[in-house]
Amino acid sequence: MKKIVYNMDLCNACFKCHAACANVHSDKGGLSCRKMRRIENPVTNTFRLITDACRHCEDPTCLNNCSHGALSVDPETGFVITHEENCIGCQICSFVCPFDIPKFANEKLVKCDGCNDRVKAGLLPACVEACESHALRLIDCK
Repeated sequence: MKKIVYNMDLCNACFKCHAACANVHSDKGGLSCRKMRRIENPVTNTFRLITDACRHCEDPTCLNNCSHGALSVDPETGFVITHEENCIGCQICSFVCPFDIPKFANEKLVKCDGCNDRVKAGLLPACVEACESHALRLIDCK
């Protein structure tokens, strides 16, 4: 099982992970599955940018609420992957995700798959490979 872990203290908000993801997923119209989010600190009146994507949960709420088989967990990697041919566009996965990750663009489900095919081929996910500050890493777990 694999996990993409993020250390926000190492992140310099360069957006290279975001661009690499969009490049690899050009079949999604150049949309990135990795989002940059602005986190506000009202006490200091400052903000910081962080990168965010699917956490590939052990018990994924998105998958558990999809009755059409548009999502599954790859048993080899543990990544939650999509099966767009089964997606009817109901967007329930998006509504139930506690991290607000699955999105719909041009009636297509857009969600990080951990670069599942790349990882199974022995490569790093595009976002991890592009991260020069090492804020993103791929680790083995379990």
